[in-house]
Amino acid sequence: MTLTAPPPTHPSPASPEALIPEARRRGRRRIARWSVLALAVVLVAGAATITALAASGTSGRHGLGGTGAVTASAPRVATCTGDAVVEPTTLTLTCADANSALTATRWSAWGATSARGVTTFALNLCTPNCAASPLSYFPGASVVLDAPVATGHGDRFSRAVVTYRWGGVTHRVVQPLTTGGRP
Repeated sequence: MTLTAPPPTHPSPASPEALIPEARRRGRRRIARWSVLALAVVLVAGAATITALAASGTSGRHGLGGTGAVTASAPRVATCTGDAVVEPTTLTLTCADANSALTATRWSAWGATSARGVTTFALNLCTPNCAASPLSYFPGASVVLDAPVATGHGDRFSRAVVTYRWGGVTHRVVQPLTTGGRP
């Protein structure tokens, strides 16, 4: 009687079955390495952007094409979400119903007592009624923010004066602004 050894219960190191788990482990390690590299690139790019903004003196500003000469002590304008901004490109003037707004605004001056610019004024003309009327847009309107008031978060402009033309007639809207919000 000859005894034969039972077949092995685990695959030999060179068999394809043994290589599959090792290939999976290597794939997971490769994905992890690439993920760490991608995260590092994103973090470095973000840090470089923040550094560049801080160096250029534009951090905290919202909007494009501003005067570039806003001082840290200049009044800000409060948005409907409570943020305090300087030279915003867009600003909703009536927070309760959003029936008037400044869009595509280019500021020519932003000082201690007023800010001036040119905007496309968006206004709900309420025809036939305010709920059914879309916003109408008036490009080339002038805007002045003024009447700064002191708040717990710094000075805020409290009034917007928008002058626009419609049907060959010049119209003027004086709108109180919210002054609350965050710094």
